[in-house]
Amino acid sequence: MDHTAITDAFWGRVKDINSDVGDDYRVRRASGDPKFAPIIMDLILTEKKCGLFGLKHLQDRQPEQVPVMGGVMVLVDFDGTPRGAVQTVKITPVPYKDINEEHLAVEGPGARQIDVWQKIHWPYWTQMLEPFGLEPSEDMIVVVEQFKLIYSE
Repeated sequence: MDHTAITDAFWGRVKDINSDVGDDYRVRRASGDPKFAPIIMDLILTEKKCGLFGLKHLQDRQPEQVPVMGGVMVLVDFDGTPRGAVQTVKITPVPYKDINEEHLAVEGPGARQIDVWQKIHWPYWTQMLEPFGLEPSEDMIVVVEQFKLIYSE
């Protein structure tokens, strides 16, 4: 997503409190699904969720989604309102079939069991991959991005 005057002003407030974060930031929604985005945002802002899961297939086609170690994301609602800023502390690429409880520890409390996590992510990624003529597979690389909340409003 692009920076806006609103995200730039928010970024100024982030930097007022976190002077060591540098000048660059990415803008991202907590989820690509408007139904789940508010739930995921709330989990992040209450620090019950400290990571996101992406697909390398999608990140290869959307470079702005590629996590950067130490990088900061301003998380916005679907209307573009900034709500929080998180800093990436760990990036772990892992095949879908090898996702385990350790990876899921960054997930929200209701999705830390493998079967629950799979029921959420497989249909979501099926939908996200379809426009690219791709389908999910057990061997697809999931990028586990762990972060810490550094600012919220």
